[in-house]
Amino acid sequence: MDSAKLERAQVLGALYKAPIYQHQDKLWRLLLKHQYEVRKHFAEWGGDLYLDEAEGYARVTELVVDDDIREQLPTLIEKRPLNYPTTLLAVLLRKQLIEHQRFSGENILRVSRTEMQEQLSHFLNSGQTDETKVRDKTNESINTLEKYGLLRKLSNEGDEFEVRRILNSFVDLEFMAEFEEKLRQYALIYFKLPTDHDAD
Repeated sequence: MDSAKLERAQVLGALYKAPIYQHQDKLWRLLLKHQYEVRKHFAEWGGDLYLDEAEGYARVTELVVDDDIREQLPTLIEKRPLNYPTTLLAVLLRKQLIEHQRFSGENILRVSRTEMQEQLSHFLNSGQTDETKVRDKTNESINTLEKYGLLRKLSNEGDEFEVRRILNSFVDLEFMAEFEEKLRQYALIYFKLPTDHDAD
């Protein structure tokens, strides 16, 4: 195998497992060098390369095709359904990231474990005060988002994390709107909040 094929194989092997980030210096350089061939490879299998050089990450996505064509293509991306607390945390962090990118001059958004616990507690307690359960669910959700590369530890103690901007490509504005509508409907039913019609 010549050196170019070996380099492409390293990039492809990494992308099949997880996103590639700019701080992975060698892989990032090889990705930029061979991005045309990498795109061509994934396109042959119904995939695409989502590369954001400004934010410093790249990942494999599926080509947008008709459902009947999609059924005939191999599955390149393993679907990983998230439970409710983890999905909720991802949405809340995405909203923070939007505000951070809009108003903050710092390059990265830092959040502490305590801050994430406090955010989730408003939704998970449901009027109760079982802090242990909320803490356990939060830690489980944090571990999941860290595993998928959406959070990164900034300290050995694991008390502070970077919210990685690749979250933008996983939780888009349409998904956020749909999820928030589900939360609103849940609140109307669970807490019996008045609707606009009732208020009239």
